[in-house]
Amino acid sequence: MTIDVQEESFDSITDEWRDLAAASTAGSVFGTPAWQRAWWESCRSSEELLLLSFRTGGEAKGIAPLMRAGDTVQFIGHSDLCDYHEFLLADGTEAEFYPCLVDELITTDWRTLELDGLTEDSPTLKHLPDLARQRGLYVEQTLEEVSPKVSLPSTWEEYQGSLRKKDRHELRRKLRRLTGAGETSCYAVSDAGALTQDVSSLLELLRNSGEAKAAFLTPEREQFFHTMAAAMSQEGYLKLFFLELDGARVAASFLFDYKDAYYLYNSGYDVNYGFLSVGLLLKALCLQDAIEQGKREFDLLRGPEGYKYDLGGKDQGVYKLVIRR
Repeated sequence: MTIDVQEESFDSITDEWRDLAAASTAGSVFGTPAWQRAWWESCRSSEELLLLSFRTGGEAKGIAPLMRAGDTVQFIGHSDLCDYHEFLLADGTEAEFYPCLVDELITTDWRTLELDGLTEDSPTLKHLPDLARQRGLYVEQTLEEVSPKVSLPSTWEEYQGSLRKKDRHELRRKLRRLTGAGETSCYAVSDAGALTQDVSSLLELLRNSGEAKAAFLTPEREQFFHTMAAAMSQEGYLKLFFLELDGARVAASFLFDYKDAYYLYNSGYDVNYGFLSVGLLLKALCLQDAIEQGKREFDLLRGPEGYKYDLGGKDQGVYKLVIRR
């Protein structure tokens, strides 16, 4: 099989990229062209785009969404905003794609290939290290982070039954206390015309959730949230949930709905209502919505925060692969 490698722009590859991402079992919502382009247009500094397509008969069978920063080549998107990375390839083409990828990268000017955000079931982790070593390259693989996930049953009752006894009791008790505190409403916004205002509302709740989130939310990242939310909403991937108590928004969660999973990207809450656990409960209600929508997974993304395990999260490893000449 002859594979032709071409350097692409976002405009030249977006449609094929979207189709390939949708058909592939590898990758995540962070590997979609909408996400990648939003990051590139909002967050890049001196990086140079190195976006490669791998084609047979003119059809894109693989995409390498890379960028060059000095003498380092890495995936598009830094880990402060992007949880997962992956090469995009048609299922069943791994044996052809990865050798061709290595051959192509060998001809590219770099000193370090730094690939972070690879999940433990990544085909890149399975195929790339041995191929690189065979070509005399130094390879280092390290555990970068954990990323808890919840495997979803078919009903909310089954989900509650799967929790540890203490967590199940606490969830039910907190839900009862919330409903007893006033008139509550949990909903996902859908008005594209109000998206800017709704994202601003979420960011305000995020900023007020604590010092760490306030420090994270720089003006540049705020702009990224708006740009990215618009792009993901246009693709139908965005899920922006709010929890109201007596008409006031007291918690917000920013999620993605992609394939058979919800991804919980970020969240915030009004600390004045912290005694009602509004942040945790909104996440639980989002999880309930995922079950009702027939999703198979609720991905809590990077970080070992305690609430993720209270909700039944089980760790998966996220790895960094470093290859040096």
